[in-house]
Amino acid sequence: MKPPDVYFNSLKIQGGINMFIKTFKTSKVELIILIIGLVFFIATLWYIFSPKSGTQNTSANSTTSVTQFLVNAQTDADRINFLSQFGWDVEHDPLDVREIIIPASFDETYTEYNDMQKSLGFDLSNYSGSKVKKWVYSVKNYPGIANDVKATLLIANGKVIGGDISSSGGEKFTHSLLLPAERAKKEVSASQA
Repeated sequence: MKPPDVYFNSLKIQGGINMFIKTFKTSKVELIILIIGLVFFIATLWYIFSPKSGTQNTSANSTTSVTQFLVNAQTDADRINFLSQFGWDVEHDPLDVREIIIPASFDETYTEYNDMQKSLGFDLSNYSGSKVKKWVYSVKNYPGIANDVKATLLIANGKVIGGDISSSGGEKFTHSLLLPAERAKKEVSASQA
């Protein structure tokens, strides 16, 4: 294959400025080879620098991430399926649905609540000052407690952005969406680190 013919042209444009133009002539085959090479080069860079799927931090300090769960929540069925991924069985009709505003700045309580969300890969600070929907469902299968346990989901743009399991009855608590047994396993592995 012979090297392409290269031409240099000099043009004088208005104002006395010289402009140089470099042109070259190649065949269609050479152009196709150049394009294929460029595509291969870009694909190689993408492969090298993109996050690897399937590589997950398995250290004791790692957190369960919502990215391993479906987070679509446009319908009641979607929200119930989301909760079932964590092992929760809830009533099909929500107890409460309302629009709330995530605070623009977090006080100590909301910071602690957001830290709990971060343990599952959520981050409510991304929604500071935004209106979101709060859906509350009655939990039917909380270990050792027959009633008065609620699952709360925070929804923005049809996606789950946070949530918790809570009770305001005899034993008051609020914790992440993980089942108590899953939370206990996580705490044990974290303490062994």
